[in-house]
Amino acid sequence: MAEEPRVGVFICRCGTNIGGVVDVPAVVEYAKGLPHVALADEGRWICSADYLGRIKEQIVKQGLNRVVVACCTPRTHEPIFRSALKEAGLNPYLLEFVSIREQCSWVHRGDPAATEKAKELVKMGVAKAALLEPAEEVKLPVGREAVVIGGGASGMTASLALASQGFKVYLVERTERLGGLLNELSRVAPMDVEASTLLKGLVERLEASSGVEVLLGAEVESVEGYVGSFKVKVRQQGDVRELPASTIIVATGMREVEPTGLCGYGSHPNVITQLQLEGLLKKGGLGEARRIVMINCVGSRVEGRGCCSVGCLTALKNAKHLKELRPEAEVYILYRDLNLRGMDELYLRRVLELGVKLLRYPEGKPPKVEPRGRGLLVKAFDLELGEEVELPADLVVLTVALAGDEGVERLKGLLKVSASPDRFLQEAHIKLRPLDFYTDGVYLCGAARYPKGVRECMEEALGTAMRASIPMVRGYVEGEGAVAFVDPAACVGCGLCMKACPFNAIRLKEHEGGRKAEVVKALCKGCGICAPECPRRAIDVIHFTNRQLLAQVEAALEERPGEKILAFCCHWCALGAADVAGVSRLTYPSNVRIIRVMCSGRVDPNLVLKAFELGAAGVLVAGCEFPTCHYASGNYKCKERMEKLKPKLAERGFSPERLWTAWLSAADGPKFAAIIKDMAAKLGLAR
Repeated sequence: MAEEPRVGVFICRCGTNIGGVVDVPAVVEYAKGLPHVALADEGRWICSADYLGRIKEQIVKQGLNRVVVACCTPRTHEPIFRSALKEAGLNPYLLEFVSIREQCSWVHRGDPAATEKAKELVKMGVAKAALLEPAEEVKLPVGREAVVIGGGASGMTASLALASQGFKVYLVERTERLGGLLNELSRVAPMDVEASTLLKGLVERLEASSGVEVLLGAEVESVEGYVGSFKVKVRQQGDVRELPASTIIVATGMREVEPTGLCGYGSHPNVITQLQLEGLLKKGGLGEARRIVMINCVGSRVEGRGCCSVGCLTALKNAKHLKELRPEAEVYILYRDLNLRGMDELYLRRVLELGVKLLRYPEGKPPKVEPRGRGLLVKAFDLELGEEVELPADLVVLTVALAGDEGVERLKGLLKVSASPDRFLQEAHIKLRPLDFYTDGVYLCGAARYPKGVRECMEEALGTAMRASIPMVRGYVEGEGAVAFVDPAACVGCGLCMKACPFNAIRLKEHEGGRKAEVVKALCKGCGICAPECPRRAIDVIHFTNRQLLAQVEAALEERPGEKILAFCCHWCALGAADVAGVSRLTYPSNVRIIRVMCSGRVDPNLVLKAFELGAAGVLVAGCEFPTCHYASGNYKCKERMEKLKPKLAERGFSPERLWTAWLSAADGPKFAAIIKDMAAKLGLAR
């Protein structure tokens, strides 16, 4: 903006929440004297409809072109004030939010320094606000076509749910038949429905649906584009076809991990897996087996691999089926713990009533299987008896670990998504976005996420179909306004920013002066991970530019810098933890000044170095708790950069021990408060 900044500062008393601790009139008077401030005002509840009307009125009357609100937390109230700016004809991104409740009055009750801290927080907000630039949210059209990858229970259910809403669905299945693991199951617990009956019903509904086109023996070759405009190339019988897609659902399922070398598997034909047993039950091929021993947790719940989550119910289901076929058979289930949910406990009771016997073995002492004559002998330590027991067996059935489909390794590269070492795909956030990937418009469901039973897979597929339908029903999506941008004059096309971006939102394009980076605004999330990567500072982020963040640092450290801790906190988790500390009224020293960034990956090591050069006593960089991050890899990048910065600090004469990092969940209020207390004490600042 070429015009001179005219900043309006609106400070909230929030009843006694702020006004009972902070001298709000004194903060208002202080704000009036800050550079570029044209108006400073206070209100009892500035988020109320009446006061929002006053803000809109003053924007017009005073000709304000920037607004600072000093009140609660941006994590809950920023959208309210942005809407007010928009209604007043001002770009909503010309707002800066200052938290003097969660970061000040609620955590510094009885501290005379609370008012001085509030003044400085407002000063930091005004310094940034003066440099704010307008931003525009990108509106992208979204069509009514979806591609579903995987034709098992989840994929078929999701396809039918989308088609029932009038969307065109392309169901891509790599094998020559639909059904996935349903083809190999005998029954589906706890309803004990025949798997073949369930599969037949799903297939018949698909065949009757005009909205679903099924592609069998087809494999995804490439995926390009973004939400509303994906192009999915599929190879089928040697031909390549391009499918248009506004959204994509991944339902690639799971498979058993072959337990070669465990409990005699591979060395004796009568040691089989639960899935192989299901095949025998379907065909009636049990032979003369009368003594069956099942061993749970074979290859799972060991280092690097957790509980398979469905094995216990599977073992109970198959044991029940065995007893129903052969009531005289002896069936044992050897288990470490029984992982059952809800009404599955009633299913367990029915199984026990049929005479199935349970034996619990301890962690670290798995059962052993040995050949004995024409049969087998299972040796296990019985926790109830406190001694080892021997169980003769005609058939040993192993409940083994599960892993994602083999095709996931290739598919995750095409979709630019993450997967665990066991090839289970990783969602954007396990609590907030459990059915989404980081990439907008791409979703996942069923056993592609983690091991699930058929019932849960189908339920989750319905949820995913609803998620995918939202942008298609609306007809558009709005991208972020605060996105990255490139200065072409400074860019040399090195590609470092492109490699750092977890959303594939940066491309290199040929120009007359050579290759230059370009940001695909529709894909950019505004995390800022790219910005610190650029050696020429050619890429920056709207609303969190290098100049704006530096202005906050300089404002915070203008007076008594040696008494202060600067804390760069990511918006989603670290700032959430600070908010929880406030809500919980957890006190900590008032020396800390928080600077909000969307992601810890936005924190430039040069900015941290500058803070120390300006005399900061300490710097805390706080991001999301590992292994999750709202921006996929931001906390990992941040940690790597801060570790590399420490030797450079030592070279400049600054103790690396003055730079702290913390990785928090949004609920970690006590941890955040404890870190600030500990840091202040060790820096000799506690007060």
